[in-house]
Amino acid sequence: MSRYLLILPLLFVLSCKEDTPTSDDLLSQMNGIYDEIEELIITSCESSDACIASPIGVKPCGGPTKFIVHSSATDQQKLDDLIEEYNELNSQYNEQTGIGSDCALETPPSMDCISGECAVITD
Repeated sequence: MSRYLLILPLLFVLSCKEDTPTSDDLLSQMNGIYDEIEELIITSCESSDACIASPIGVKPCGGPTKFIVHSSATDQQKLDDLIEEYNELNSQYNEQTGIGSDCALETPPSMDCISGECAVITD
C-alpha cells in the first residue's frame, strides 16, 4: 500500500506537466503560419495608397524582424491575427534558443503600386 502512496503523487505531477515545444517545433509552427500569411496576402493594387507594410517577427531586443508588403484588399484582421500568433511563437523561440539580434531598427519599406502590384522600391 505504501508503494502506491509514493507513486500516486508522482503520476499526478507528471500528468500536470505541460509539454514544452522544442525549438524545431516552434520553427515548424512559425513556418506553417508564414505559409498561411503568404496565401492570405493580396498584392494587387490600383494606386500606391492601397499598399501597406505590416510588421512581422520579434527581434530579441525589440521591434519587428521585417515588414510584409500587401494591398488594402487583404483581410487585415485575419492577417493581424496570424501575425500575432507568429510573433508569440517567435518570442518563445527567441527565449528558448537565446538567439541574439543586431538590434537594428527595422522601418517600413518604401512602396509603390507598380504594374498593378504593391512592390518595395529599392534604390
